[in-house]
Amino acid sequence: MPRLIVMTLLAVLASAPAYAYLDPGTGSILVQGLLAALAAGSAAVAAFWSQIRRFLAGRRGTAPPADEDEHDSSPS
Repeated sequence: MPRLIVMTLLAVLASAPAYAYLDPGTGSILVQGLLAALAAGSAAVAAFWSQIRRFLAGRRGTAPPADEDEHDSSPS
């Protein structure tokens, strides 16, 4: 681990200036990308919520409650 720290310090100290310009729009693009990633993650969790819940319930050894429609014994 100390070797990694020394190598990182050497890389930072030996770096040359980039002379790059970041305009104010760059920050808003980064924020927009972060918000898009959060929205996509939330949509994925919402789409697969029942499967995620079933997986987590299986790990605890208990099954999620079954829907009553599946076990309806009334004649059709």
